[in-house]
Amino acid sequence: MREQYIKMRNSKQVDIGLLYTYAREHGLNMTIDQFAVGAQFTHSEMIEYLDRKFQLTLVYDKNGNFVKVVE
Repeated sequence: MREQYIKMRNSKQVDIGLLYTYAREHGLNMTIDQFAVGAQFTHSEMIEYLDRKFQLTLVYDKNGNFVKVVE
């Protein structure tokens, strides 16, 4: 899951399916449609949580924009 998450982060595209899979593995009990609606409003918080959970090293540009994950 960590490697898939890093690939998602480096693509700079949010994969709701991947976030949903992680949430289901950790006890979430709702449909992907319900999850996707909520994720539209909270995906940045989920990303921040998973960055910490997976202990990622992130690179940002001088303007504070995400560039990539480094290992």
